[in-house]
Formats: sequence, structure tokens, C-alpha cells
Amino acid sequence: MSLSLPARRGPGALARAAALAVAAVLLLGGCGGGESGQAAPQAKTGTGASSFPLAIKHAHGTTTIKQKPRRVVALNGISLDVVAALGTVPVGVDKQWGGDKDGYTPWFRGAVEKLGGPLPEVLKQGDGGEIDFEQILALKPDLIIGLYSGITDVDYKRLSEIAPTLPYLKKPWDGGTWQEMTRTIGKAMGENAKAERLVGDVSGQLAAVAEQHPEFKDKTFTYGLALTPGATEVGLYLDYDARVRLLTEMGFRNTPSMSAIASTAKGSDWYGAISLEKLGTIKADVFVAWANDPTEITHSLKDPLFARWQPIAGKHYAFVADDQLAMATTGTSVLSIPWALGRYVPMLADAVAGKGATGTHS
Repeated sequence: MSLSLPARRGPGALARAAALAVAAVLLLGGCGGGESGQAAPQAKTGTGASSFPLAIKHAHGTTTIKQKPRRVVALNGISLDVVAALGTVPVGVDKQWGGDKDGYTPWFRGAVEKLGGPLPEVLKQGDGGEIDFEQILALKPDLIIGLYSGITDVDYKRLSEIAPTLPYLKKPWDGGTWQEMTRTIGKAMGENAKAERLVGDVSGQLAAVAEQHPEFKDKTFTYGLALTPGATEVGLYLDYDARVRLLTEMGFRNTPSMSAIASTAKGSDWYGAISLEKLGTIKADVFVAWANDPTEITHSLKDPLFARWQPIAGKHYAFVADDQLAMATTGTSVLSIPWALGRYVPMLADAVAGKGATGTHS
């Protein structure tokens, strides 16, 4: 089961993304620690808790949750982060891209340690990304969450035979904003009030960044990808993408050239591509990008057409070349955002100041 976070998708300069399958950052299957027979620690339900039973509508129908979940299987990074932040350690999770040797991101591992619970079992996947239904069944979940996933109708029916299953609400690989996902999972977990507090706390941290860095205010940006050898165009993300939204929440303003980028997007894709010859038509004070490895940064900065582009020529760029930071700012959650800020904000400040920030690859 390749439940993944869209990170490097797109045409042309994004051709390498095709090798990263459906959504580019594959959450590879494997075996992890944890004892599946133990009930996960969880916080007490406070004021504003959901009343059970409750029903949540989604793309595959309606899921009814009869009582407060205690054993949760989380099929993607953002969901497992939210479940842990709400006070429950999932009993089963997908292996996380950008995680440690056991498959856990540092922010998720830290949350589990604070809760004092065993790390969850890491779910296996078939060669083609198939779900291991038997493994999930053995975990005896009372809720399966895959808001940010590509769960098919067939998958949904089989998972629902095991436990109430909450897939994406509208379309595959779109769980909504990090705020919406937190509130949806908060409702399913019977923790409406706690979910709202988490949203308020992280929103406050982002507002504090904007206040502490007034130089970010209204600086225009575009978020894209570093170049690879032979690339003739630059992949750029649309305003709905989580990476783009995160920057606007810190005070930046999306490029006024977004309509030109959006015109190159196909179907429901959330990225476009601009040829290097026309890159100068894309207006931005700052360019932020993900590099798959540091050699892509070197290649990008040496490309004569790319190097002439205003943000690059003025060293107003920030390349993220660290797997964990890329994951934290792509699969944005109430756990990953606070973890990322201390690493990400200095890079953005350097980009605004014309110091050309480049991250390190983990």
C-alpha cells in the first residue's frame, strides 16, 4: 500500500517524479517496533468531545463510529501525527519517508515518547503497494484513518470489514488543509476541543513567525523544484499545495504570476511547469524549492538560463535538501510544523536577505 505525500510531481522538469509513483514521496513498507497487543495510551476526553455514535461523510460513503476509538491504524503521515497529537498512540502506521531506520519521523517519535506508549507496528506493503489486510486485522483496530491516501473503493470495503474506516473526504491524496484534517480526525477521535486547541496553538506559532520576521510580509514567492540534468523547464506548485500554503501562513505572498503557472497544470494536478526560456516571466522576490539531493542544487545554480532569473541572480533562494525537513513542510501537520520552524525559518530569512540558503541532505 503506497500511501504517499505528493512532493515531486509534474511534467518536464518533474519527469523524475514519475519514478516516485503516485505521489512522489513513497511511504515504503516494512517491519517496525511496538507491541500490537497493547492498548494505546490516550488522553481523557475533555469538554467539547464528540458524542458517539457519530457519522462522517466522505468520498466512499459514510463512516459510523460507535464509540471513542482506542486502537487506531493510521495509513499516512499526517493522520498518524494528528492521532498522536490528540493523545493516542496508533497501533499501526505506514513507514514514513524521511523517517529513521525504523520508519518514524522525529516529531512523531517524540510525541509517542511523551505519551509513554510503545511505538506502533509499521505496516507492510506488497511489491505493488498492496495493503496487507491480514496484518491490519491482527492489530484489532477500532478505527482506520487514511485521510491523505489513495484508498480505492475496493480497499475501503475490505478495510471497513475490519473496522470503521475514514478515507479521503473528497478525492484521492487530498485530505484538506492541516487545519481541516486536524478537526476531522479530532471529531472521529472524540476530541473536538483538543483538536481546536492544537490548531490554535500551531496557527499562533505561524503568526509569531510572521510577527518576528516583518521582512517576510508581502514578499512574493514561488515554490518549485531544483533542476536535473537535461531539464528544459521548472516545475512550480499551485496555491493549493501544502508547501505553498505554509509560506503564506508565515506572511509571504504567492507570486502574482500564479495564473500563468496554473494555465500549464493538467486536470486536477496541483503543479505547473514553465520553460527555462520563459522563466523570466514568473515574478517572485523569493524562490523556494525542494532538491532531491545537493547535486541538483549545484546543477540548478550553474544552469545559464536558470541563473539569470531574478530570485536566483540575487541569491534570494532557499533549497530544501533534507529529507526530514522536506517531509515536515510537505506533509504539514500539528506535529511537523512546530518541528520544522526552527530549521525552515532561518533558511527563509537568508533567502529574503539575499544569502542563498541551501539545506543539507539527511
